[in-house]
Amino acid sequence: MSDTLDDPIRSLARRLALGFFLLAGLSYVLIVLGALVRAHGAGLACPDWPLCFGEVVPRFDFKVAFEWGHRALAGSVGLAFVGLSAVCLRSPALRTAMGSRLALAATLLAVQIVLGGLTVLHLLASWTVTSHLVTGNAFALSLVLIARRLARLARGADPERDVPTTAAQRALVTASALLLGIQIVLGGLVSSNYAGLTCPDWPTCMNGEFIPTWSGVQGLHVFHRLVGYSVVLAIATAAFLGRRHPRLRPWLTTAAVLAGCQVAVGIANVLLRLPVEITGLHSALAAALVCTVGVSVREAWRDPRRA
Repeated sequence: MSDTLDDPIRSLARRLALGFFLLAGLSYVLIVLGALVRAHGAGLACPDWPLCFGEVVPRFDFKVAFEWGHRALAGSVGLAFVGLSAVCLRSPALRTAMGSRLALAATLLAVQIVLGGLTVLHLLASWTVTSHLVTGNAFALSLVLIARRLARLARGADPERDVPTTAAQRALVTASALLLGIQIVLGGLVSSNYAGLTCPDWPTCMNGEFIPTWSGVQGLHVFHRLVGYSVVLAIATAAFLGRRHPRLRPWLTTAAVLAGCQVAVGIANVLLRLPVEITGLHSALAAALVCTVGVSVREAWRDPRRA
């Protein structure tokens, strides 16, 4: 596809790629801000939706400003996405190349908006909080993939880097992504069920036991820990297998470092009793992992002959 684009369309694709990369960064900030809203107990500071105390701009205190700012940033991300998508779809060539990807991202955005409202209207129900977190991460990843696709269209083929992946590399990268997806869901459930300190010790859960129970919120926390260790092992193994692959190596190496840091931050979260700053960092690292592992999956399965 990229070989058929003329220079003006390549230039447009390059500018749009930059725009979507910036928007992905803004979405990343939004995810971290959402985690901080929850950590500060400000999730219901605006008790209604889409307004706040029946007003577009309410009176602010600290928590209201936090929650209202989160909503305002979310609205800005949505409007920016609509604007960039409209520009992209005006070009027939880019519409053909990018239409399905933009449609998927738009669907995720629409679902995320609805879930944001339901999270407030259902008083921070566990299923809404978790779904909101998962969909927000998926939307941010979709923006990164859109930006990378546009950048490849603008750049054209790169034969030196477009090396096929092996079946083992694809399997390990995919397994890592599936485990990470489960872990993101578990993290949302742990947070929304206030289970972060049901295992107050580390490396054991409590009273010297690693697995005191599989039931209830404490069992949920135990499962979250065990899947977290599995994610680190899977990503590290995938990074080792992909260490000589020019497209996989930088992303999987970064993901392995992030996964190690995430475990360390998770341990600090427990030992320091969930300080706001560490909780926010935990969410930031998780979102970064979603993007790096998500790109790794795309690179592992992408046909190297196509942009």
